[in-house]
Amino acid sequence: MAKILLISHNSDFLQDLQQQLQRHPDWEVRTSFEDDVVFEAAVVDDDIDEVQKLSQRLVQTPIFLLWSGESELPENEELHIVRKPFRLQKFIDSLHTAINAAQVSGKELFLNGCVLDMQTKEVHYDEPYPSVKLTEREAAILKYLYKSGDKIVSKSELLTEVWGYNPEATTHTVETHIYRLRQKIEQDKQIIVTEENGYKLKSAE
Repeated sequence: MAKILLISHNSDFLQDLQQQLQRHPDWEVRTSFEDDVVFEAAVVDDDIDEVQKLSQRLVQTPIFLLWSGESELPENEELHIVRKPFRLQKFIDSLHTAINAAQVSGKELFLNGCVLDMQTKEVHYDEPYPSVKLTEREAAILKYLYKSGDKIVSKSELLTEVWGYNPEATTHTVETHIYRLRQKIEQDKQIIVTEENGYKLKSAE
């Protein structure tokens, strides 16, 4: 169960967004910081000072700032700026992807013939192949397949675990992303195996 910290000075907005986020079966939303709780993500409503305080407490934890200000704020690996007004489903989708990827943030995943650095989202090979930069979504796909081991992961399971509550995502979306990901990362060795019922990673040779 992923724990999400949600902070807002607007009580009505706080209650409404909390209810929406808690519709996800694997999320627990809390509205106050607790030292003994490990949070997988934080969502802060229009409070940059609170974001700065949390960044000192929640190291390597994705923080989403829902921002209505006019000034441009710098994003980084942990801070995600969401401009108001925003589409709820798109925000939930981004939050789901960040949580999924952050669970192995800072670790290296040893794939067949290469290594994925989850902190930089780069795939490194032995010479002569250069490193390849992945998107958050691509890294999340590989991470989920990696933690699934030899189990075949269905397209519907990937939709639920990587895309989350996104009504625009379909099994065709998964097929397209897997195809493009294979084209991007597979050099002289196969990494993603396509089975009749889904996908899995190929064991290292």
